[in-house]
Amino acid sequence: MSLWVNVITAASGLVGAGVGFTGTLLSERWRARESAEQERTAAARALREERKDVLVRFFASVRELERAAERAHAGQEVAGAAELTSRLWLLHVEVYLLCGEPVADAVHDLTERLTEAVREPTGVPVHARISAARRAALEAAHGELRLPASARGHRGG
Repeated sequence: MSLWVNVITAASGLVGAGVGFTGTLLSERWRARESAEQERTAAARALREERKDVLVRFFASVRELERAAERAHAGQEVAGAAELTSRLWLLHVEVYLLCGEPVADAVHDLTERLTEAVREPTGVPVHARISAARRAALEAAHGELRLPASARGHRGG
């Protein structure tokens, strides 16, 4: 009987070691998966912040150039319009590099319309010439800046 006690004791030790090893392996796998998800979430948030920054700068530049276009439309001399236009086109390139195609296309359209409004004043008010393009660009930017559900974390936003 002592032989069976030794066999049972040894077998239960091996089973315990196997269960412990399996638990450790599963735990490590879960931690690695969780860590990878956290890294993806952090990367998504960082990219969103970078996109938001360039879009805010772009729309601020749009507003500056729109004011210049309004002055040109009113027949006033507009100093610095070329510099404002160049800055807007450079920001347009940043948006193109950072954002998806819908945003890049909408921003390109708005940039072209606004540049045209500055260079070629007409009888049509500036806001009327660019309002549809501005709305499309803002809607595209808003869509771009929404975080996917997986990047929001447990709080939902």
